[in-house]
Amino acid sequence: MDSSVDILAEAGNMHASDITLLIILIISAGFITYFILMKLNRKKPPEERRSNLALFLISLNVSFFVVVTFFVYKVLIAGLKYLMSNG
Repeated sequence: MDSSVDILAEAGNMHASDITLLIILIISAGFITYFILMKLNRKKPPEERRSNLALFLISLNVSFFVVVTFFVYKVLIAGLKYLMSNG
């Protein structure tokens, strides 16, 4: 029977082994969001356009949100697996 300490250790090991997945998610989500925002920004009139720096910062926030959501999902699944095995 796993204790909560074992579950936390499992979640830590899971995140440590997924560092390449973390980097891939940040870069890919950032690039995809940045290019979509640039395409949408070109369609606006010049006085309503945002700077490229603002678009980059928005895409960076979106990419970190995607990564956090992904890892929260993985921890949730590990917790549900623990509850199902002890329930």
